[in-house]
Amino acid sequence: MFSVSPEHNCCTTQPKGKALCPYCQKEAKGVLSKTLEHLLKNTVRSTLSSLEGYYYCKTASCKVVYFKEDDILTQEDLSVEVGLKEGVSPATLCYCFHWSKENIQKELEISGNTKALEEIKAKMKDPGCSCEILNPSGGCCLTDVQKFIHEAKSSL
Repeated sequence: MFSVSPEHNCCTTQPKGKALCPYCQKEAKGVLSKTLEHLLKNTVRSTLSSLEGYYYCKTASCKVVYFKEDDILTQEDLSVEVGLKEGVSPATLCYCFHWSKENIQKELEISGNTKALEEIKAKMKDPGCSCEILNPSGGCCLTDVQKFIHEAKSSL
């Protein structure tokens, strides 16, 4: 339903494979090691033997952000807030261009519309994005932004 068109596929291909989150039992996708390298606190990163093979749990109610076997990493282990997790404010959706649920909601309440998608897509072309190292999912935000806009418009 919320697909991203190929011309906006700005990010490096994510690792193949999925795994069930050990906490919520929902399906999680593989995440690039460079994502963890940039987003984990230095004190946490230095304790890990490898950043390869981790999965990202995007379930809003789950405390787990990344996991691999017995390694569980939560919000406290990251240098950024994970906007898709419950209770986070501001709830960032686009880390490259600073769009949050709150920004989008405010625009929708004021004008009935938002320029978030248009602006993100334009900036993806110039100056470009860095989703792999800025977004905790390691991937493009467009699907999450589109989904939130749809949900927010429905609740107006």
